[in-house]
Amino acid sequence: MKDIDILHQPPAEKLELNRKLVQARSLSDSSWRVLRSQWSKFQQWAKALGHPMLPISPETLCDYMTHLAESGIKTAGLDSARWAIDQIHRFKEMERPSSSEQVRLHLKGLKRLMLEQRPEQVRINRKQPITIDDIRRMHFQEGIIGIRDKALLLTGFATGMRRSELAALKKDDIQSTEFGYRITIWKSKTNQEGLEEKVDLLKATRGKNLDWCPVKALEELLEAVPGDAVFQSMNGKGVSVRFSGKHLSGYSIACIVKKVSNSTDSDTSQFAGHSLRAGCATYLLDKEVSPAAVQKQMRHKSFDTTQQYNRGETARALAGAY
Repeated sequence: MKDIDILHQPPAEKLELNRKLVQARSLSDSSWRVLRSQWSKFQQWAKALGHPMLPISPETLCDYMTHLAESGIKTAGLDSARWAIDQIHRFKEMERPSSSEQVRLHLKGLKRLMLEQRPEQVRINRKQPITIDDIRRMHFQEGIIGIRDKALLLTGFATGMRRSELAALKKDDIQSTEFGYRITIWKSKTNQEGLEEKVDLLKATRGKNLDWCPVKALEELLEAVPGDAVFQSMNGKGVSVRFSGKHLSGYSIACIVKKVSNSTDSDTSQFAGHSLRAGCATYLLDKEVSPAAVQKQMRHKSFDTTQQYNRGETARALAGAY
């Protein structure tokens, strides 16, 4: 319902409608897209078999989960479908079907069977982290495109910012400090309420690192780019190429990472947009930076998430034990 319609309701009804709108805004736009897609798929399946739409019984949900598993979906897809169905029930103030012990056990059994029958499809294929050595081997174009791409990769690697955060970055969000730059992030995947988050972009201080200093690369871009958007798309071709004044999209950033990575002789098939963020966490932990400091820089809500990137911790701890 549109906001203008709410204004014409009696006070009690307006309050109720506002409450529903506020609850709806508890989900991000991307979450709403997933919810609508998953709910539409369930509706098609339920309609074909004559199942009632709402409320959904635990038995019906179990049957639907089995249908999805047989269709070749991954375990993450099962969780996404279950989440969407639960959300619809929550907004309708109905009991969520997945709260049933029957559904919990059914999902657990399905996932185990899926892992046994097609392990290569079920296992999560994590993108390979980009290292600073990978970036040093990359070839960047001459001119403003190369200036932008180099600053983009070095900033993404050194800060651990997500693609969406890099895409939304504005000049006003960058503050100079004695260590380099402090960047304010106003909205992120885990911060949909606009709470202020900050990450540090530090100057390189030693040897060959100076040629690949992220602060120096970003300074060069800031001097060249017009307007407020930091990482911009381009207009024109060849010698007439110029900044458009518009922010890059997250998808465009992923394409740039793939394009520049392919300029090396290394196997870059597993590189993607997330590889910069993964590379930051992996690099800092390999350098034995305090995991707590890494968690703060990466803005992980859970320490367990940070530890997923701490691949060398056990080997370092066991070194010399045998």
